[in-house]
Amino acid sequence: MSQLLSQLSESIALLVANAAPILTAIRIGANRHVTGLLWRNDLIVTADQALPAAASYTIVLSTGALISVQPGPRDPGHNLASLCLDIPVSVALPELARSATIGALVLALGANFDGSPTVRLTTIHGFPRSPVTGPAAAITLDLAGERATHGGMVLDAEGRLLGMTSVSPGGDAVVVPHGVIARFVEAATVSEASAAPPISHVMTLPAVQPIAQVTVPAAGPGNGQTPATHNPRRGWLGVSLQPITVPDNLAHRAGQRTARQVVSIARGGPADRAGLRSGDVLLALDGSSTSGNHALRAFLAPERIGSEVEVRLMRDGLIHTTILTIAAQPEP
Repeated sequence: MSQLLSQLSESIALLVANAAPILTAIRIGANRHVTGLLWRNDLIVTADQALPAAASYTIVLSTGALISVQPGPRDPGHNLASLCLDIPVSVALPELARSATIGALVLALGANFDGSPTVRLTTIHGFPRSPVTGPAAAITLDLAGERATHGGMVLDAEGRLLGMTSVSPGGDAVVVPHGVIARFVEAATVSEASAAPPISHVMTLPAVQPIAQVTVPAAGPGNGQTPATHNPRRGWLGVSLQPITVPDNLAHRAGQRTARQVVSIARGGPADRAGLRSGDVLLALDGSSTSGNHALRAFLAPERIGSEVEVRLMRDGLIHTTILTIAAQPEP
C-alpha cells in the first residue's frame, strides 16, 4: 500500500513540475494575483470574472521572471480574458485530453504570487446541462468554488490538458474545456492574423469526444466564431469594476464591508446613461449585493437584457440610487 501511495505522490509531483512553465501569476494589486495560462508564446488566457480592468499588467513566470503584458479581447459569456505579452516566451502546451469520465482523478493547478505552482487533487463530479448550451457546457469538479483557482489549469491523470479552472454563477468549480478556449483564442487574434504567430496548431487539435453520453464542446471548424446558440449575449452595464473593501468609517453607512468600484465607463453605455462615474462604489443592483465573487455575473444573465434595475452606490461618502437599463453585451 505504501508503495502505491509513493508512486502516486511521485507521479503527481512530476506532472506538476512538467506543467509549471505554463502557469503565470498575473499581479492585480498589492499581494493580489490571479492565475493565467500561457496558451501561446505571446498570449495568456485567464478568467474574465477575476481580472479587473487595467491599462497593463505584470506577470510572474514560473522562473520568477517579471514580464509586462497588455489587455487583450475578453469573452464574459465564457468567462475568458486574454493578455498579450510584450516579450514572447517559449511555451509548449500539454497534450490535450480527448475524453474524461465522471469520478476520474484530476489535478487543479494554479500559481502563487511568486509564480510557483500550487495543486489540488480532486475528481470530475459531473457534466452540467444548460437550456442554452445543452449537455456538458463545462466539467464540474468535486471542489468548493471558493477553493478553485481562477484561471488555473486542469490536467487528467495522464497529464493531458482538460481546460481552465473557472467558477460557475452557482458557485461550483468547473472546467472551461480546451476546445472553447481554442475558439476564443482564434477569434481574439483574427484581426491581428498578419502580425501574430501562426496558430494552426490550435485549430488542428483533436476534438474532445463524447463522454459517457455527454458531449463536451471542442474547437470547431470554420472561421473560429462561436455559434450563436453556444455564445448567448449576456447583460451589460458598460462599466469596468474591481473588488474593494469599504473603509471602516463608511462600512456602517454602506451596510456592507465589500463592494465593487467603477474603474471606467463605456461612453453611451447603460452606466453612462444612468449617470454613474468613475470612482463610484457599486453596492447593489435591485437589492442584490454585487460584492460576491460571482454575484454580478449571475445577475447579468441573458434574460436581464432590457430590464430596468435600481442601482445603489456610494459617491463621496454618500449613498445614491439611480435607475439603469441593462443592455446586451456588445458583439466583439
